Amino acid sequence: MSDAPKSAVQAADVHQVNDWLERNEILLVDVRETSEYEKEHIAGAVLLPLSSFEPDMFPTLPGKKVVLHCAVGKRSEAAGKMLLKEGHEDVIHMTGGIEAWKAAGYPTEMQLEPIVEEPAEPVFLCPPPGKVLLEEYLKPLKITPQELAHAIRVFEGRITDVLAGKSPVGAELSLRLARYFSTAPDFWIRLQLEHDLERTRHSVGEEIRRSIKPRIAGL
Repeated sequence: MSDAPKSAVQAADVHQVNDWLERNEILLVDVRETSEYEKEHIAGAVLLPLSSFEPDMFPTLPGKKVVLHCAVGKRSEAAGKMLLKEGHEDVIHMTGGIEAWKAAGYPTEMQLEPIVEEPAEPVFLCPPPGKVLLEEYLKPLKITPQELAHAIRVFEGRITDVLAGKSPVGAELSLRLARYFSTAPDFWIRLQLEHDLERTRHSVGEEIRRSIKPRIAGL
């Protein structure tokens, strides 16, 4: 765990958090939204979404640390800062969020889809980059679309279109966002690619499999 000053949110990596959980030393709080929690969550985590977060009503357990986590660590750190402002001490957030937890090989619980007679609505797991930008960066960091547009030198309409899902993230915008938020250069364009592939696979993937036969070498 990082040795942060009392006025700062302390950080703990997933290995430390897992060790605490196994020893029943912490209350793990998931600050993602309900829909995210229902799809997948860490066993034993308590759901308190950041969108309805109330620091003055935050639970405390004598003898237990409270550790916050979200998807990648942005919202949990923001929630930790809110708790510090309300006078809470020893606020800890899990760096990397549930994505780092899974990458380290630790288990999660996933909701089982109910058996229905009619085909269920598709569940898309790859969010558009605009949603990630809004939920994981702009909201927690309290950055407006106008401020971001000015910082990365693009028109505000370009940012609002991406946030609304009306415009894709191209190579240039990916580089600008990566520079500003210190992410990998291809992070944002990969989000766009994974999102587009998932939607396209759902809409025409089956038709492509039926109509196109793989080429066999030598024939």
